[in-house]
Amino acid sequence: DIKMTLNEYQTAAMRTASGTSTANNENLILNGAMGLNGESGEIIDMLKKNMFQGHELDKEHLAKECGDVLWYIAILAKGLGYGLDEIAQMNVDKLRKRYPDGFSVEKSLNRKEGDV
Repeated sequence: DIKMTLNEYQTAAMRTASGTSTANNENLILNGAMGLNGESGEIIDMLKKNMFQGHELDKEHLAKECGDVLWYIAILAKGLGYGLDEIAQMNVDKLRKRYPDGFSVEKSLNRKEGDV
């Protein structure tokens, strides 16, 4: 098993990002956001076919699509000037503040102003 940090993954992902030698941050942001939406669409299409069209859910294929989503998140984060480790920590900190005792419907429905 290969273990790596999210930042190590991001560095490896950038190796295969097109145009990185000349790409500016705006291009990385656009490529990341557009690709993320496309890959997310592929995931939801697989789930739709499973739920409504009788297709078997191919979990390995779904996992590979999740990897594609992660790749585009890595590109987007790089364009924003963040490492994936930092993005992950920011998210955990936000969720701990929002749900200090774990998820609750009440806290979800009644977020504090500015809680994004």
